[in-house]
Amino acid sequence: MTEDLFKMEICQNSSLLLESKRLKHVPVKLLHGSNVKYISVANNDLKSLPREIGNMTHLEILSVQGNKLTSLPSSLQMLGSSLKALNISDNQIGTLPEEICNLKNMKQFHASNNNLDSLPNSFGNVTTLEVVSLNNNRLSSLPESFGNLVNIKTLNLERNKMTVLPSIVCQLQYLIQLNISGNKIVTLPQKISQMINLKELSLCDNRLTSLPPQLFNLANMEILNLSGNQLTVIPDDVGKLENLKVLKICRNKIKVLPDKISACSKLLYFSVNQNLLSKLPRTIGALTCLVELHISGNQIETLPKGIDSLKRLSVLGCAENLLVQFLVDGLSLCELTNVDLSYNHLRAFPSELYSLQCLNMSKNFISKLPPDVGEMCTLQHLNLSENHFNSLPKCLYQLDKLTHLDLSGNALQGLPEGITGLKSIQVLLLHNNQLKELPPDLCFLKTLKRLNLSENQIRNISSNIRCLKDLRELNLSSNQFISFPEAICDIRCLQRLSISNKIGNKFTSLPESLHKFQNLKELDFSDNEVKDIPEALGDLRRLTKLIGRNNLLTCLPQFVISLQNLQHIDLQGNLLQGLPSNLAQMKSLKLLKLEGNPLTGPPKETYDGQQALPIGCYLSCELTWNEHILQKMFRFLANNVPEVDFKHFCERLHVPPELILTQENKSFSIKEKTMAALNLWRDVFYPAAKPAVIADQLVRGLVLAGFHSLSAQVQAIKIYAKAIRL
Repeated sequence: MTEDLFKMEICQNSSLLLESKRLKHVPVKLLHGSNVKYISVANNDLKSLPREIGNMTHLEILSVQGNKLTSLPSSLQMLGSSLKALNISDNQIGTLPEEICNLKNMKQFHASNNNLDSLPNSFGNVTTLEVVSLNNNRLSSLPESFGNLVNIKTLNLERNKMTVLPSIVCQLQYLIQLNISGNKIVTLPQKISQMINLKELSLCDNRLTSLPPQLFNLANMEILNLSGNQLTVIPDDVGKLENLKVLKICRNKIKVLPDKISACSKLLYFSVNQNLLSKLPRTIGALTCLVELHISGNQIETLPKGIDSLKRLSVLGCAENLLVQFLVDGLSLCELTNVDLSYNHLRAFPSELYSLQCLNMSKNFISKLPPDVGEMCTLQHLNLSENHFNSLPKCLYQLDKLTHLDLSGNALQGLPEGITGLKSIQVLLLHNNQLKELPPDLCFLKTLKRLNLSENQIRNISSNIRCLKDLRELNLSSNQFISFPEAICDIRCLQRLSISNKIGNKFTSLPESLHKFQNLKELDFSDNEVKDIPEALGDLRRLTKLIGRNNLLTCLPQFVISLQNLQHIDLQGNLLQGLPSNLAQMKSLKLLKLEGNPLTGPPKETYDGQQALPIGCYLSCELTWNEHILQKMFRFLANNVPEVDFKHFCERLHVPPELILTQENKSFSIKEKTMAALNLWRDVFYPAAKPAVIADQLVRGLVLAGFHSLSAQVQAIKIYAKAIRL
């Protein structure tokens, strides 16, 4: 690939670097250094470039990416003899000036992520161009002159609005890399065979239904990506691509792979995920150089015998198929290091895979492990989740290099002794089982960093849990604890703790011993019956996230303000009626979720100014939501108050009917009259009240007026709205 000039080393005295300085203007006085060769003002807030940029007659590289530019100055043409690379990516530029075509020495042009819908007609005059990036724009075509770019080697047109591959692109005989993914291309031109030097072609995420024979005449092709189209067949001609190293045809509708694919003997990576394959060709064994094979998301029931010839195969992805057996008897793939067999119909654990480092067997029907599982001495990552295990053999603990073990979603009632044999274990996932107690020796896994015991039936935690000195994350949610397991408060390095209880016994309080969690960053005690947040929580100076949804909290205590690292507060579905007046002092706060509380709103000083943007966002969202519900109530009443009851309805709202039944309103329908009465009632009696307060008063007024059926239905609107929001 052509050397990226934007990464070249620049001498300090010939460069001007002003990246990420929040600049709104380029200081013109800095644009007089005649020897400056490299300028970068990337990632600022620039809306325009000064015309004086054209005075930099020695400038070779200019980067203005990541700004708010909508246009470029015509004075750029004055850099025609010196500029070699221009990066205007990540702006809002809709049109390029014709003058840009006078940059006759430019080799690289990057204009990704803009609003370009066309290129200047004379763009092809810049015949020195070698790299052009135009991805993520709105281009539907290219100018005829584009075919003059005879030196171009890399062209990126990804995510534009192309419906065809422009035939002029096929004239670019020295093109090595072409990316036209993410367009709406239906067919490829026959002239595609003219790009005789093409090595990398990406056509993924288009609308191709077939491939022309000429595509397979590109003998130098090494990487071909056809994923995300509507292909049903891969032609036999694919075998002509003898230099192909990477082939991706995922997310199509292919039912059969051609036997001739065996001729792609240099293939290293082959992915055919998410198609309609029921089998692999026997000739796949001829791909003896293959290192990675991905066939997940198909309908494959067995693997062919030929797969045994793939002696270099290291990664095999077979997830989401119909496999009932991994390898037939007598076959082995001794070099495999990474295998994914999740979401199949396997009932037996694969054997003799002694080089494996990562094995995913999730979502199968396995109930036993073989005696030789302990001989998989290189295994580091093992996922056995959602199988049918109710017990485990001790030989599993011989895997002393295992760092990640997932046993979740089984029916384990206990673990055998000797788990300390897992000397390297860092992640242990045991959630959603039937464990009634914590295995005693589990507390002595010195390397353990993450432990998930949620959704079990554990009632007590041993005080030895403090021995997990490296534990960073602990999830004890939805168990059967009689009271809060205070022993965990001695795990001094803990950073994330979840003790929510959607099912199981619920905590009514949090202990003062929480203050011991000096390293805690995230605390989730949702779905309990906690009424108060203890003062000890105010000592958790490193806390960044506090989640306590669906409890019985009535207030957010004042000491929470002292948690200056707190960024995320989620207390939805509680009984909060107010917020601390100085909540705005929490400058670190980024997200505040308080929906589903009977809040009437915090004092105005809580959300005034820029300091409390999250609070203001929450209040704005809450007010908008409540106003929406109130208007829905109004519309319901307007549609359901009988005309014979209208006068009584107005009287009970203390709105004189004559104000509604004026001469100019006589032609109003009963629906319009009722809506007018409700709006007048609101304006007269509750001009400054929050929508939630008005809604409560409306329900109360309907009850007092004897409109019991209407009040019940209006109340139901409010309750339902709250339910779907939570």
